[in-house]
Amino acid sequence: MEERRWGISHKFIALVSAAVAAFMLSAFLLTRTMLERYALDAADETAELILDQTDKRLVAFFSELEALARSLASTAVVRDADRAGMRDLFVSSVLARRGYLRAIYLGGSDGRMHEWGVGAEFVDYEPSFPPGYDPRLRPWYLNAINRAGFSISAPYRYASVDDIGITCVLPVTGDDGSFAGVLGLDILLSSLAAVLDGLQIPKDGKAVVLGSSGEIIASQFHGDRPEGMILKRFAAGDALASDAGAFVGSADGMDTQYVYRRVDRLGWIVVVAMPLEPIRESVKALLNLIGVTELLLMAALVAALAGISGRLIVSPLGHIVSVINRVEAGQRGLRAQVTSSDEFGLLATEFNSLLDAVEENSSSLEGKVRLRTAELGRLQRENTRLKVIEERRRIYRDLHDTIGAKLTNIFFCNGVARDLAKDGPDRLKEMLEGVESNCLQAVDSLKRVILGMGEDDRSASSFTLLVSAGVRRRLAARGIAYDCVIKDKRAIESLPAELRDELERVLDELVSNALKHSEAGSVRLRLYLKGGALHLSFSDDGVGFDPRAKASGSGLGNIRYRVEGLGGTLSVDSAEGAGAGYRIVVPVGGRPGEPS
Repeated sequence: MEERRWGISHKFIALVSAAVAAFMLSAFLLTRTMLERYALDAADETAELILDQTDKRLVAFFSELEALARSLASTAVVRDADRAGMRDLFVSSVLARRGYLRAIYLGGSDGRMHEWGVGAEFVDYEPSFPPGYDPRLRPWYLNAINRAGFSISAPYRYASVDDIGITCVLPVTGDDGSFAGVLGLDILLSSLAAVLDGLQIPKDGKAVVLGSSGEIIASQFHGDRPEGMILKRFAAGDALASDAGAFVGSADGMDTQYVYRRVDRLGWIVVVAMPLEPIRESVKALLNLIGVTELLLMAALVAALAGISGRLIVSPLGHIVSVINRVEAGQRGLRAQVTSSDEFGLLATEFNSLLDAVEENSSSLEGKVRLRTAELGRLQRENTRLKVIEERRRIYRDLHDTIGAKLTNIFFCNGVARDLAKDGPDRLKEMLEGVESNCLQAVDSLKRVILGMGEDDRSASSFTLLVSAGVRRRLAARGIAYDCVIKDKRAIESLPAELRDELERVLDELVSNALKHSEAGSVRLRLYLKGGALHLSFSDDGVGFDPRAKASGSGLGNIRYRVEGLGGTLSVDSAEGAGAGYRIVVPVGGRPGEPS
């Protein structure tokens, strides 16, 4: 079944659909990136609001403690270190704020400690201190003296209870302006976390309060609780390089957006951590809706393109293609309908003009074809005549190089026989046998030239034997010595029969030339394979000749014709009185050999 080819409408719709899909995919990815960025920006804005809220809570919380500390420090019982009066005042203040306030105390300048509070470590609101306890050596006391005003200590371990907290301290002066001691308000870190409890952070966010050194003071993460008496460090503390900023980190194994700010008055850092996954989830539903909408729009666009291309492109082209197919089938007189003035209307008009021109020229072409046919017949007859001439020339060359060589031998044998008739019947008989042998060879060569020889007959003859023994017999009839060396006999015998036949004819002509013209006393022949070529060297010590002079015979021309027909080369080295040498190289792809 013939495979259905895609038409231009299918290709047009496919390409436009691919372009629209690529555009919508790019728009979808860009929209997703923008929405995620928008969600992160919205989360950052929410975090900033929470930071503002936390900042205000912390400032309000410690402002209340500062107001409480200053109001207590201004009372006479505190200035005079009236223990009985301070007890009632301090206990009532602690009980009123027991959700976060552990104790209130006065460390006197004389080293005495006056403290009251609530908790398991207090008995009748009073704590117990280790022997030799001196408040003047405690961090909160030294911090108050150094700051010379209301201040908040760094987290430290309390002396009266095995717990960690901070202390709000304020130096106290007497009525006469003298230093009376330091007023302290203790807050446990576990209680300070209540400041964060009221924060409502969306997207599963949590807040963390860090000290100035990066230690976690309060946190909504349960894993940030102190281990024993050791405060944990904020894992991403290295990212808090400035007073405010945002970065992405990890919390509880999830990617988290961190937004932080330093509280100027306290020196603490408030961090809001919001997991990225809930933030991304908030835009996922919107992205799904956008994706479905884009798919529907793309489907509608493809359908619209299919209708438009079918109306404006496919239908006019289909009509023109139909006319072309029917014209190819042999129908005459068909024309395309011109229904519009657009490009397809112009195409139909030009197509009709082309059909008119084709039909107008077809009649004249038929006459030209008849003329060309007659001319072709004449050329074929001339070609046949030339081939007959060429075949006659080939037969002439073969008769010249084979029959002529044999007849030459007969001529010389006959002459020798006539000269030797007086020497005795034995020598005469030998010469007459040579004449008979050459006659038989001439007849055999004539059959090969005229009737041809089968492949089996050719392969049965030995080329190397002909080169060595056959040439030697022909030269011996004239008394010419023969020096023959053949290398690679087996490889030479395996060469194509046509090549060996041509070389045999070449050799016959070379021997005939030596017998008829050279007056030589000896002939030298070398035959070997080397470098993928057959090398034949034939030379005599005769009278020689000038290769540049125009020869009266056709022997040398036939030799050159046959060698070049084999794709080989012939070089002749001869001069008057210096003998003659022939060097023939024919490419055969045989095994390399070496001359002797």
